[in-house]
Amino acid sequence: MTARARAASGRLAEAAAAQTLTALGYQILTRNYRCRRGEIDLIARHGSFIVFVEVKARRRGIPDSLEAVDARKRRRMVRAAMEYLAERRLLGAPVRFDVAAVLLDDLGRPMDVHVVQDAFWAGE
Repeated sequence: MTARARAASGRLAEAAAAQTLTALGYQILTRNYRCRRGEIDLIARHGSFIVFVEVKARRRGIPDSLEAVDARKRRRMVRAAMEYLAERRLLGAPVRFDVAAVLLDDLGRPMDVHVVQDAFWAGE
């Protein structure tokens, strides 16, 4: 798969994840938040929580997507989340880190989205 096709597939996966999260009652606040400490695919409000969501798209299945969020990625997400919260003066807000695992078909199109709430904690 070319870099252009991967990028297009990633955009489709993020859109599918955002649509699924919205259907589950999440309010999408920010997409593709970037700062010097890292990046976060989606930031949402779900109930009283500010939720930081990593979207992982794979063809081989949901477990591959979840395994792709390794310790290094989790640390970078937590650092970026702290910066986001500080910028918006939300440091006392309850937060959660979710993963949206997107299953792709052979052409790189999203077929299914599985949301894992509380996929990891900031202290891990």
